[in-house]
Amino acid sequence: MTYVKLDISLLWEVRNQRSGEEEFLTGFTGSGLNRRILVYDYKDVGRAAVLALEHPGAAGQIFNVSDGGFHTMDDITLAICQALGRKPPCLSVPIGPVRFAAGIVEDMVRLVGRQAKISRATIEKYTEDIAVDGSRIQTELGFKPQYDLLSGWQETVQEMRKKGELGLAQGCP
Repeated sequence: MTYVKLDISLLWEVRNQRSGEEEFLTGFTGSGLNRRILVYDYKDVGRAAVLALEHPGAAGQIFNVSDGGFHTMDDITLAICQALGRKPPCLSVPIGPVRFAAGIVEDMVRLVGRQAKISRATIEKYTEDIAVDGSRIQTELGFKPQYDLLSGWQETVQEMRKKGELGLAQGCP
């Protein structure tokens, strides 16, 4: 998983169609304990790719690239909220009812020939546990990520705001 616009928009941003102002969800799905690895895609991934291309020991090898840690969705949620200047969600909805509701919506939308924006697969993707070891590239090639969880999200939000993809910081609601 990388720090990209898709993650912020699917998890947090809800656009008010009349005013264009941002509104943020006050909850999330599941326990929040499922794990992810992250890497800052614009800079750390590029550095890792160049390192692997230039290092003689990397030829024919496969490396997982990460910021060096495992992060729960709770940790990621907190970092996103801090980067956005928002309070973290105070509500967690059990996965069962969410999966059921997503299925109903997905089936109903399919009946009219459209595809639901949030589906069973979307819910499964955001609640699965994906944690792979990224230490090999660090030990064998000497890769050192420059961004941790919070600094990666802070820079991502800052860049998105510069591009007009997110509203200006408004502080905690």
